[in-house]
Amino acid sequence: MPKFSKGYRSNPLFDSGPEEFSSPSQSNFETSCGFEIEKKLDFPLIEGHTYYVKGHCDGLLCVIINDGTIALWNPSIKEYKKLPIPCNFRNTREVLGLGYDSTINDYKLVRAPSSYCKCKIKDYHPQVEVLTLSTNSWRKLPDEDTPPYFIEHFLQAHTVNGGIYWLTLDDWATVILRFDLAKEKFKLVPEPPNELNRNISWLGVLKGSLCALHSHRFSYLDIWATKDDKNWSKLITIPKIRGPDPCLSSLDYGPLCFTQSGALLISVRGKGILAYDPKADSYRKLAVPEEQHWLSEIVYTESLVSPHGSNGSMDSRQQQQTGLSNSPVPRSLWQSVLGLTSGIVDHFSCYSGSNRRH
Repeated sequence: MPKFSKGYRSNPLFDSGPEEFSSPSQSNFETSCGFEIEKKLDFPLIEGHTYYVKGHCDGLLCVIINDGTIALWNPSIKEYKKLPIPCNFRNTREVLGLGYDSTINDYKLVRAPSSYCKCKIKDYHPQVEVLTLSTNSWRKLPDEDTPPYFIEHFLQAHTVNGGIYWLTLDDWATVILRFDLAKEKFKLVPEPPNELNRNISWLGVLKGSLCALHSHRFSYLDIWATKDDKNWSKLITIPKIRGPDPCLSSLDYGPLCFTQSGALLISVRGKGILAYDPKADSYRKLAVPEEQHWLSEIVYTESLVSPHGSNGSMDSRQQQQTGLSNSPVPRSLWQSVLGLTSGIVDHFSCYSGSNRRH
């Protein structure tokens, strides 16, 4: 892996500023205006359109727009690139993932089987395709490399440790699906210890590790982490929210990242963002403008990586290492939380008991 990648991925988590959490005697779920949003990002392609961020890597966002456009966008340098459309592409209902292949020093966009397309499209034939940024063209993988699983289109892909990960179902049991970016092969990742035989309700990346969340009924949530897809360790246990909505579903909890002070930012899907202080064992609700809309949040790492790829990928990575890392960095520059409005409708309307391909 290039030296840049090692330095790039060791950047400290963003500092969210002074933490003002409630004491145990106060409400565990309170609103505060202490959360700052640096700026609203302007992206001309999405004006007036529904869109999804399907995945992200090294400051590049993979965006699908309901007019049929696929684009890579780097908000840091205000550059974007429209990508070619693969055959039989069905707009926002498709499943895509974006990752970096260190063996060729290039980015890859992966098209995986869609659960929505399986349910809604007659004679849907799933196929896996890969676009390498330097070639700017799609190529189909052999049919035998297509996994026997279908992925929900509204779930973001997660990229870490040379792979792209998705959470899906097999006969109502959750499974973790990994796509190896170098080998271009899928495999199942063993799940973390699960004494109560409960499904994983969230999959993501925290502190550079693949993480999964297990729920214990109405009491608490365990977050597990792995760096090698084999050995899991418990990262943190957090209580469920006590307050006006005690029956909040475990599916609603989406951890985002840790702040430098140790607080865990959590997306309450579609309802806002919380900060959990493990020392005080309390929550604080962060005020987010326009939170009456459905929010789809990501933890975005600012970079100089160009979406135009080619040798520019290597060049911009080197610029990132020698430029950004040696200059004064404003608070929350390295990573900032983006609230992205998206029209997510009928999430589970296609579930038929399994997302496995027979």
